[in-house]
Amino acid sequence: MNRKEIESSLILLEIMRGYSRFTYNKKNYFFKHFRVYDSLKLAEFELDAFDSAIDSGIKSEEDLIKNGIKLKFWSEEEESSIKNLKWLISKSEAASSKIVDKNSRKAFDESIDKQRAELKELEDRRSSLVGHSAENLASRRKINEEVHRNLFKDEDLTIHVDKDDLHFLIPFIYNEMNKFSDQNNMLKAAFNSSFFDSYSLMSENPFQLFKSSIFEISIWQKNLLFYSSVLLAKLKNHDVPDDVREDPLKLYNFSPKDDDNSDNKVTHGVSDLRAKMAEKGGKLTAEDF
Repeated sequence: MNRKEIESSLILLEIMRGYSRFTYNKKNYFFKHFRVYDSLKLAEFELDAFDSAIDSGIKSEEDLIKNGIKLKFWSEEEESSIKNLKWLISKSEAASSKIVDKNSRKAFDESIDKQRAELKELEDRRSSLVGHSAENLASRRKINEEVHRNLFKDEDLTIHVDKDDLHFLIPFIYNEMNKFSDQNNMLKAAFNSSFFDSYSLMSENPFQLFKSSIFEISIWQKNLLFYSSVLLAKLKNHDVPDDVREDPLKLYNFSPKDDDNSDNKVTHGVSDLRAKMAEKGGKLTAEDF
């Protein structure tokens, strides 16, 4: 088992047991994963924090974007491009899963990588404009409150850390949250045979896998069940190519054939897209689909 496989198994372990462990300054800390129910309750806390920020004169994200456009730091076209690129990447990933020829798929995937890079650049620039919005401030306050409620000094999850220590520990929690928010990580965990085999047997009542309910299950346990359900449905209900069947991301994005001529349609469509890619220097737009 290589390092990536071990890391994927560790992600599954942490999700299943409901907490993560990390070390700071030679001390172990234990992060209890956010529960769905508790996160919903904190929505009230976030709304109060947002109203308080607005009352103190902090601008909303919408106002900051309008101001950025007015000062020519941002534009309506760039705002639309973010939405278009998200849609385009989703459609491109679905199209990629249908391409049988590996060389064709590789060229197509390289185009998707360019789209992802373009999207990230735009999102980073947009974030620099709205980083101090009332929404972001309220969100940070909510996360700080939620982290403090779920961060412990002991593995029994009984001794909370001191609030004064949150400043040093929050980056580790963000790292954990990013790890579990990564769709590819979650799909690999959901498709790990140690979990997926059991899920397949208990898919009629998946909450039993965690001996839990909606009031106790963590956000990432819920997401794990969701991704497993989608993957299992694709395998059960559709004729999935072997190379797609082995890759959880390709399987998740796989679209079933519409009719007996769909292979020809896909081949023809991919040829058209490759021609457009060549014309546009490897870049596609939403209109090309």
